[in-house]
Amino acid sequence: MSSIEEIISYDVDYYGGGMNATGYQYRAIIGLRRANGSLIGAAYFHRDPSTLPPTDEQKPGGYIWCHYPWDSFAQVLDLLRNESPVYLRYVGANWQVACITTSIEPVGESE
Repeated sequence: MSSIEEIISYDVDYYGGGMNATGYQYRAIIGLRRANGSLIGAAYFHRDPSTLPPTDEQKPGGYIWCHYPWDSFAQVLDLLRNESPVYLRYVGANWQVACITTSIEPVGESE
């Protein structure tokens, strides 16, 4: 199964917690939303790369789990802030991978 949907808005949960947070695997979660505010899925940023699952996942209801190591947070946030349109894509079957992607853009695009 494969799906793609435009991300219209997003929200960021950036977790603290000090030493108590060692049991919580996510450093941040970015909720990826439709025009009506409902969730398409989310980008999960793991504190420790060892907690990354072997694949991404799309639930039967359509929600997409997109996993990244913590050091990818700035790049993903930059895409959401500075590109348009941006999409959340999931490719199932043997791949089981999600991505945040842009549309095709011309070479040398200026500001």
